[in-house]
Amino acid sequence: MKEDKGSSLLLVVFLILLLSLLGVAVLGASLGGAMRTERSEENVQSVHLAQKGLDEAIAAIYDRFNGRLIEPESLGAQLAGFTEAFNAQLADAGKGGSEIDAARPFYQVVSVRCADDGKCLSRGSSGSAAYQYSLVVTAEAEVDGAKRRLQQEVMLDTYPDFLKYAFGSEGVVTIGGAPYFRGSLYAGEALQLSDTAEYVYLGARRTQVSQFPYLDPMLGEDGQPQDDSGWIIAGDGGRLHYGYGISYPDGVDRYMAVYDRSLAAADGVDRDKTHGLGQRIRVEPPQKFVSIDVRSSFLDKVRDSLGDGAGRQDRSVIESVYASGGPTALIGLLESSYPSRYAWLGAQPVLTAEEPPVPDILLGPEPSDPGESPPEPSAPNAGPDPAAYEQARLEYEEAVAVYEQAVADYEEELGEFRAGLASIGASGQAGSAVVTGPLVLDGSVPAIDFASKGKHNWLIVHGDLELRGPAIGATSGDGAAGEEAGPGAGGVGGGEGDADASGPNGSAGSDSSPLRLRGNVLVTGSMTLTGQVDVDATVYVLGRTDIRDGAIRGLQPGGTAPRKELVLIGGGPIDLYRVSSFQPVGAGYGSGTEADGQVLDAFLYTESSAGLYGVGSAFWMRGGFFAKGDLTLNATLGSTAEDEARQRLSFPEQSSLGKEKARFIIDYNSSVFASQEAALPRVNKVRLTTGPLRLLPQGDGANG
Repeated sequence: MKEDKGSSLLLVVFLILLLSLLGVAVLGASLGGAMRTERSEENVQSVHLAQKGLDEAIAAIYDRFNGRLIEPESLGAQLAGFTEAFNAQLADAGKGGSEIDAARPFYQVVSVRCADDGKCLSRGSSGSAAYQYSLVVTAEAEVDGAKRRLQQEVMLDTYPDFLKYAFGSEGVVTIGGAPYFRGSLYAGEALQLSDTAEYVYLGARRTQVSQFPYLDPMLGEDGQPQDDSGWIIAGDGGRLHYGYGISYPDGVDRYMAVYDRSLAAADGVDRDKTHGLGQRIRVEPPQKFVSIDVRSSFLDKVRDSLGDGAGRQDRSVIESVYASGGPTALIGLLESSYPSRYAWLGAQPVLTAEEPPVPDILLGPEPSDPGESPPEPSAPNAGPDPAAYEQARLEYEEAVAVYEQAVADYEEELGEFRAGLASIGASGQAGSAVVTGPLVLDGSVPAIDFASKGKHNWLIVHGDLELRGPAIGATSGDGAAGEEAGPGAGGVGGGEGDADASGPNGSAGSDSSPLRLRGNVLVTGSMTLTGQVDVDATVYVLGRTDIRDGAIRGLQPGGTAPRKELVLIGGGPIDLYRVSSFQPVGAGYGSGTEADGQVLDAFLYTESSAGLYGVGSAFWMRGGFFAKGDLTLNATLGSTAEDEARQRLSFPEQSSLGKEKARFIIDYNSSVFASQEAALPRVNKVRLTTGPLRLLPQGDGANG
């Protein structure tokens, strides 16, 4: 027992020590947790304050550039100038800070710089994004010693949004049947999808059950789908409907809301039937859409046609004169106030003289020799009176000489006229030209081909422009285009009476070479295009546009450069149709001669509503089609034939055909921004998009 003496005391001391250690540990953990919590709160607060700095800088950028007419090609230089002035202001306010930097906690904008430290072009972008401009904004904040620095990329551009979509409208988009799109679609007010195409044949409304539309993204240079492509952008998520049936009623009660039914579900039969479209819809406020006004854009380009010296005052005068007197007053202003800026080509020469007919007296036998005794008048085969015959011969030869001189004068005038069209933009001459319409391109005037195609080089056609290229495929006498006048076709589509007995050649004669249109053109009247035309052009048309049996093929610059295209911006409706329908689709889009024969390298924009048909006709486009008003499209798959006995069209089994057999295909062409940059319309609204936030490690510089 003596050995156990004091053990209780040691045990108590040990327990006291152990409990003390546990208490210290708990206290340390509590204090550490509190400190970590406080530090974490400080870090979160500093991040939020830094983000507030980013938001203020982005708001300053938007306020500086929005609501101003900015030339797209000059936006990069303006942004570079803005960043230089902005950063200088930051430095003046306190060595990179701002006036509020003295307070703690504090935040500040560190810098706003071009993403490429040069022209502010967007980094690593392709397609339309390659012509955006990019700024990198850096901001930092500090709360009780916790400092955080954030960085964000801001992309800006001033191009109208319609050029960024394969198909769309600021109004209601209605698609019946199975067209195929590569690129993105836009539906500003509403989107209505059906698996059934409507058409009119022999005056009767018909329908054909097909499939739902196909939509694929564009592929990047690496062959991978682009993240910003292959989407349906909708302005109103509550007005997206789809369904099965012959037509949409006045309401959409027979159809299903995309976000309420199985189209948007993770599984279900409709996802396959609709080709997964429900998973490719993104809603954006329509206020973000950068729109254009055709008349305003037209007058902008008139100002550009004046040359480098034109400014805002000239633009105001042009606007005022056009508002009071229309195109005629505008041309009068240009002629009176800016005569040296233009080559005044006048009207296209026309041969008004007619070849004289051979008189009847010269068609008969010649008179007998005057030295011989004249035959009796009643004798058989008696010749004409020698004096009368000689007089008729002299008069005919004089008439022929007059006609040949008229032809020679016409050919000389025509040569000068063609030379004038080819000299637009040439060094030492007026940069633009004015022609009194109608201007007709055919066999006699086969080309508008500018010497230089720049921002200040324009051809103004005061009147109508007609392009009558050589025919493609079938002639216009088949009379089988009745289906193209679909229900409510106010903008695009033909009717049964549209066949032109003269054919699309017009006066092109036997020349089978395509017409050539290379330049920037302003048309105060209407425009007609038929047959084969090779293009590299931007055309603004105040009136309506009629594209009948057209093959619009982009000019090839050479090498691996992409083909050019036609950008046509119309203030009136665009009628797009085939006089002779039922073109075969062959192996499908991109395969065989059928593909090349009916492809249109074009972006078409109408300020009106439009109705498109790919039921009897086949339209394959590299470019896009956009309408400011409502846009309706009906399309089927495979080759189409007439069934006169049943008074309808016959179609192959639709469910067994793939998207490459679609009769209406639009393959978006992103190279339009590069090839037509100088002539594209300006807008007074900057589209601003922001990239993800990036938290910079401590010690990173202002550029990140």
